[in-house]
Amino acid sequence: MNQPQQSTFFEYGINRNQIVYSLDDVPVTGTIPTWLSGSYIRNGPGMFNLQHRRMNHWFDAMGALHKFDLHNGKVSYQCRFIECESFRHATATGDLKFSEFATDPCKSLFKKVQSYVFPTLPNMTDNPKINVARIGDKWMALGETPMQVEFDPETLRTIGVSEPVPGAFAYKTTAHPHFEDEHAYNLVVKFGMQSHYRIYDVSRPGEKALASVPVRKPAYLHGFGMSSKYFIIAAGPLVVVPIELLFWKRPYIENHKWLPGEGATIWVIEKVTGKLKAKFKTEPFFAFHHVNAWEEGDELVMDINAYNDASIVQKYYLRELEQPEVELPFGTLRRFRLNLATKKYSSSIVSEACIELPRIDYQRYNTNGDYGFTYGVSLHPGHRKGFYNSLVKINVKTGKADYWHQPGCYPGEPYFFPSPGSKNDEDGVLLSIVLDAGNGNSFLLVLNAATLQETGRATLPEPVVYGFHGEFMSNK
Repeated sequence: MNQPQQSTFFEYGINRNQIVYSLDDVPVTGTIPTWLSGSYIRNGPGMFNLQHRRMNHWFDAMGALHKFDLHNGKVSYQCRFIECESFRHATATGDLKFSEFATDPCKSLFKKVQSYVFPTLPNMTDNPKINVARIGDKWMALGETPMQVEFDPETLRTIGVSEPVPGAFAYKTTAHPHFEDEHAYNLVVKFGMQSHYRIYDVSRPGEKALASVPVRKPAYLHGFGMSSKYFIIAAGPLVVVPIELLFWKRPYIENHKWLPGEGATIWVIEKVTGKLKAKFKTEPFFAFHHVNAWEEGDELVMDINAYNDASIVQKYYLRELEQPEVELPFGTLRRFRLNLATKKYSSSIVSEACIELPRIDYQRYNTNGDYGFTYGVSLHPGHRKGFYNSLVKINVKTGKADYWHQPGCYPGEPYFFPSPGSKNDEDGVLLSIVLDAGNGNSFLLVLNAATLQETGRATLPEPVVYGFHGEFMSNK
C-alpha cells in the first residue's frame, strides 16, 4: 500500500519557524461552485517534533489552524500555529511545559503533586488543537483543556485565552459543544475527592453549571449528546481513579484503565431543570463522537460512533500509526433506544461500515430524527490496512454505505455544506482536506454529497498534516 512518509503524516508542511504561511491563488482543477462562498477553517496537529522531544500520540501535537477562502470559484489558503503558552514555551525551549494527552514534560513527583493541589500551577496544557467553533460573537479554538483560545477568523491570529468554566484547572472538557439558539453547551469533568460530570452554557462564562452528576471513577469523554429535551452523557468504562491523577506518574490518558466488567453508563439529564431523568447501564463500548439524538414518544434515540473497546486509543500512538500494515479497530454507527418510562434500552448497529470523525447537516437536522445521512472518514472495504483512506456516506435509514476512495490519498473529516435551496442532507457538497501520499502534498476536495463524485479540488504545493475538525464561515 502506498503509505505517506512519516514526515507527511506527522510533521508540518511548512518550516516550524514560520508561525504563519499563506498562498493567494491556489490552483484549482474541476469546478468549485460559485455559491460556495466563505472560509473553511480546520484545527488539528501542527508540530509533533520539538527540538528536544517528539510527541507520542496523534492527539499531542502543537495545534495549527488552516483556512481555505473560497470566492467565485477561486481559492486562497492560510495556516497559523495557535499561539498559546504551550506553543510559546515549546518553540522557545524545544520542550514541553505542560502535559499533553499522552506526552508528559519531565517533572519531579513534587512538581506534579504541586500542579494538582495548587490551581495556579496547572499541569494541563492550554493547547487547543481539536476543534473550532463560534461561541457568541467569538471564534474559538477548542481542545480538551478548559482554556479556549480566541482567534481572528480573518488572520487566524490569536486574540486571547478564555476560561469559561470557574475553577477550570480542576477540569477536563470536551471539544464538541452543542448549539441551540444563542446557547453553547459543553460538558466538563471535574476531578477531586468528589468528581462530577457538569454541563455549562459556555456562551455565558462564569455562570453556574446547568447540571451536575457525581461520579466515583470519571470516564474519558471526548463529546456528549443532546436532543431537544435532554443532555446525554455516554461514558464507556475507560476510567480513572482521581487520586492517581494527584501523583500523575504517567501521561494523562495512561492513568485510565479499561474495565469492561463495569459496562458503560448513560446519564439522561433534563435540559430545563438540570435534573437526572434516567440512568442506564449497558454493554461496554467506547466512543469519541456522538452523531445525533432525538425523542420518539417515551424513547430517547441516540446515534453514536462506537467501538467494542478502547483499543483505538492505543492505535493512535505514532509508533502504531507509522506501521504501514497497522489495522485500526472499526468504529461503527450504533443506535441506542433508551425508554425513559421503563428504564430499559436496546442497541443495534446501523451500519457495519467503518466510520470516524462523523458529521451531519447539523444546522438543519441536529436533534431531528428525520436526518438521512452521516458522513465520515473510513477504511475502504477493499483496503482495510493502514490509515483512514476513504470518505464514507451512511444512509441512517437503511445502513447502506457509499465511499470516495483514491489510491494513496487520505481524506480528513468531511464537512457538509448545503446548496442553495437545498431540500435534504445530501443536497450540497462535502469539503475535505486530503493528504496525497503519492505526490507529497494536500488538496481541498469538493464532492457532490449526493453522488460522492468530485466537482473540483484546490491543490497545495506541500502537505498538511492529518487533522481533526473544522467549520465553515459563510459569507452569506
